[in-house]
Amino acid sequence: MSLDITKVKRPAPLKLTGLCDEVELPVKEAPNAGNGVITRMDSEALVFDGQPQGSFFVGFGLFALIMGLTFLPYVLFLATKDFILKPEVIGATPGGFLWFVLLLTLLTCAGGIFFGVYLIYLGVLLPAPSPVTFNRRLGMVIGSHKGKPIALEWKKLKPVLLYSVNLSAGAQRQYNLALVERDDSLPKGQKQKKAHGLLVSTGHYGWANCHAMWEFIRRYMEDKPESLPEVELSPAGGFEARMLDEGPYWEFHERQGLMADLRYSNGIPQFNHWISLLMFSFAPGGVLNVFRMLIRRRVKLPAEWLPATPSEPNPYHVRPAQPEDMAIRTKAARYIALWMTVCLGVGTLFWVWLVRLIAFR
Repeated sequence: MSLDITKVKRPAPLKLTGLCDEVELPVKEAPNAGNGVITRMDSEALVFDGQPQGSFFVGFGLFALIMGLTFLPYVLFLATKDFILKPEVIGATPGGFLWFVLLLTLLTCAGGIFFGVYLIYLGVLLPAPSPVTFNRRLGMVIGSHKGKPIALEWKKLKPVLLYSVNLSAGAQRQYNLALVERDDSLPKGQKQKKAHGLLVSTGHYGWANCHAMWEFIRRYMEDKPESLPEVELSPAGGFEARMLDEGPYWEFHERQGLMADLRYSNGIPQFNHWISLLMFSFAPGGVLNVFRMLIRRRVKLPAEWLPATPSEPNPYHVRPAQPEDMAIRTKAARYIALWMTVCLGVGTLFWVWLVRLIAFR
């Protein structure tokens, strides 16, 4: 059986210029799924979600963008009215240089507005990436990029690492593992500028974690089952997944070790004081992120691309979610929801008081 991938139009290719490096093979790191959520791993397919949707840092960045888009036109109007067009400032007849400055200011502000709207579109309105399916039997990698599904042949792919600086997260470096189609026609040593592919993971966890994640995927697709460590499967979807696997709790915890810690603490999470302070201090951004998590849909893959049900015993070392684990997950998710409600609620009241103090004193 083969997979027909020609019926769906491919999304735009990834740009591989700038801060991008191809992974040098073989890597020295041991295989590790790290911060990826795995909902299935058997002889048929591995379903891997390395792009969590509930990052509060993204919510803070979106809040800053909305604030900028709200006040930028007003500030521009005041600057134009009170500083540039006043006769006592520029004289009765403005010179060409001042008109050039005014025009440049208008164009810069307009560009900032359009860029801010585009970032909000990417973070809120564009469908979130689907989990990546590694179909071992068919030798295919299926996922999405820029809101559209894409299917790639495993034997044609190469791993690359993209890295950037996330200003909304306090200028933290983000390391992204991507799989792209290699161009074999390029001379040796020449770098590809763009290629069709998809992101497997995003986060600020460093090169070594991306290497270990790639080695985990490579061994699944190419090696024997005994070469991989035991994996704890996570239930897909639902309230518990939103709280535990998507955010905010995952941002300071390795998700593959999450259930072991929750079993040890009988379902009571260990809250991070810095994340709590951030949620209180930037409560509007946290509320915006909760709204974003609720309304943002994920890319829906074509039904014929989904892996079949396995017809043989699972040879991989996996631990499915047990009934007692589901009770622990539910308990922990409720604690996290309560913790988040208190932090965001008190923080929102603080912001309301602060705005009233400034605007209506």
